[in-house]
Amino acid sequence: MRILATIIVAAGFVCAASSAEAQRSATSKITGSAYQYPYFYNSAGAYQHTAYQHAHLLREATSYGEPVPKEIAQEHTAAIRQNLRAADKKYAGLRKMAGKNKTVHKHLDAIDAHHKKVMAMCDKVDAHCAKGHGDAQAVCDTCHEMAATLKSAQAEHEKVMQHFGAPQAKK
Repeated sequence: MRILATIIVAAGFVCAASSAEAQRSATSKITGSAYQYPYFYNSAGAYQHTAYQHAHLLREATSYGEPVPKEIAQEHTAAIRQNLRAADKKYAGLRKMAGKNKTVHKHLDAIDAHHKKVMAMCDKVDAHCAKGHGDAQAVCDTCHEMAATLKSAQAEHEKVMQHFGAPQAKK
């Protein structure tokens, strides 16, 4: 009787291990839009949001009227540029997935335009601070516009999501 119980328990372990291995193998082969869309969309949104946070931080810091040191401004404008370049790479993946869909391309074109505008504003902030300390009001105004432009880009980002549909995680 004990031998039979041991065999049944061992068989259960083997079946469970086989099932877990099959599940792991299946999930490691997820490709195509089931993987790409949520990855591209969520990554682009995260990078874009991080760029917004840096712009917002500079706006907040200068809203008290204190000039911003050149090194601080450059640190944040470099981070904004880096995050927007990373987001643009993810948007390129979404653009490819959209194929010839004109609606999606319209939203992605708007995002590109917003990002180019923000990049130019980063240059403007760097120019304000080129002599060591930037005029607080000029930097604040530019960063306020930068944050508003990034919010507009986020609105377009959400329209892309509406087109593709919210990705649903499988449980």
